[in-house]
Amino acid sequence: MDEIQNPRLENIERLEKLYKYLNYEISSSILFVAGWFFALFIPILFLAAIIFTPFMLYVLYKESKNGWVISFVLLIIIPAILTAIFYPVLSMFGLIPFYFYCFLLRMEARNWLEEKRAKNEMILEKIKRENEKADLDDLGFFIQK
Repeated sequence: MDEIQNPRLENIERLEKLYKYLNYEISSSILFVAGWFFALFIPILFLAAIIFTPFMLYVLYKESKNGWVISFVLLIIIPAILTAIFYPVLSMFGLIPFYFYCFLLRMEARNWLEEKRAKNEMILEKIKRENEKADLDDLGFFIQK
């Protein structure tokens, strides 16, 4: 799909990519549950969370979702560090809040995408009306002469 580039349109590419990756993150929560039966999955899930987190935080920062960034630090990072320091055996439980956070973020990202798409659609409609009006004005200029 060719996307119209206009400085007034909001770029939703990063947000779409985040939403797509969040779908994979949520799917991996099933692996987390299965990880209790197969210990091999838990390190894979830790690795996926570690790789995905910088991208997620980058997109949240770029989209000015500072509340989500702060809540990630307060609800995920700080407890994970404290657990790793004082109760390293329980570190695997740090995945539970992370994947729950990803689940909540996924639902909210869908709303953000819908809002931005609707806003872009309104902008395109306005541009279309302006162009049609300009065409009619040009046509009126030629008719008057």
